[in-house]
Amino acid sequence: MKNLIAFLLFISLLACSDKKEIKTTSEDTSTKISSKLIAPPKVDGFYINYNFNKGDIYKYKINTLSSTSQELVSDSVVTTKTELNVEYRVKLVVVNVDTNRIAKIDLLIESIIVNGLFNGQEISYDSKYIYSTQERMMFAQYEAIKKKKFRIDINSTGEILKVYNIDSIIAELLSIQQLTNSVSAQQKRELRNEFSTSSLRPLSEQIFRKFPSEKVAVNYSWSEKYYSEFALFKIENIANFQLSDVDTSNNDSVLVFNAGLSINFIGERNASEQGMDFYFYDPVVSGGGTIKFSKSKGLVVYSKTSTSMEMETDISGIDQNSLPIKAKRTDNTSNTNIVELLKYRQK
Repeated sequence: MKNLIAFLLFISLLACSDKKEIKTTSEDTSTKISSKLIAPPKVDGFYINYNFNKGDIYKYKINTLSSTSQELVSDSVVTTKTELNVEYRVKLVVVNVDTNRIAKIDLLIESIIVNGLFNGQEISYDSKYIYSTQERMMFAQYEAIKKKKFRIDINSTGEILKVYNIDSIIAELLSIQQLTNSVSAQQKRELRNEFSTSSLRPLSEQIFRKFPSEKVAVNYSWSEKYYSEFALFKIENIANFQLSDVDTSNNDSVLVFNAGLSINFIGERNASEQGMDFYFYDPVVSGGGTIKFSKSKGLVVYSKTSTSMEMETDISGIDQNSLPIKAKRTDNTSNTNIVELLKYRQK
């Protein structure tokens, strides 16, 4: 079952249980975030709240552009590269809003279009078409969610409290892989948790950005931390945000935020596996972007955020012919997410 989850969610991370702390901070490339911010008095500020009302309907387009490459240099140079552009069209309906302003919202994945290249070979997918069994397996992560609905609970500052009602998605995922009768109830729960955490929650968080619960004003800044792993490193990602401007044109007040990213990390630099020795250099991470929030609509109307990571690794050892091997591997990953509000209808 673990192999199934790893395959479906494209998770490929090396684990290390014996970590030695080498806490370091990567070069902060968040140049749009001032290092001399002065938070204004709260009395002069205002709250940022989502305006959820039962029956409201929103439609968003989410474009995710990702690129991964690996270069292995030894006696020769071997390069692999993948580029993907995934477009989601999502319809959202506010089902209910309670007295604490916690909203229940249904998200329906109306369409998915994928275009890309894998080592020069074209990749193409459009959810409006019917595919063969083999093709459905190839695009299982998209086939499982197309025309499917799930629900989130979210508070007025944009914190997603719960992701649920995904049983139909999990059932479709298992059906595509022809595993419907091969997994236990416990394995289904594990898959449900993994898919919710790794796919549905991140997709929802692109639409609903979390904002501070206190008053803000121009130049106000804050940060959010989240955690990930790469190679042997545990990484603490620090996303920084700053309210840089309030655009009052077009009969609206649109809050403009700048975003940046820096990291801390811990982990072993040296590892050995199957007679090969590895030395990992510091991961280099950067990120930034812009988020726009309409006060009149109480929604994010546009955002564009990007992250990138580079990791270099020295590899040495003895090959199957008892000859020494020395190589350097460079891994690069980059992701850009663009979110646009297409339709907004109040009940």
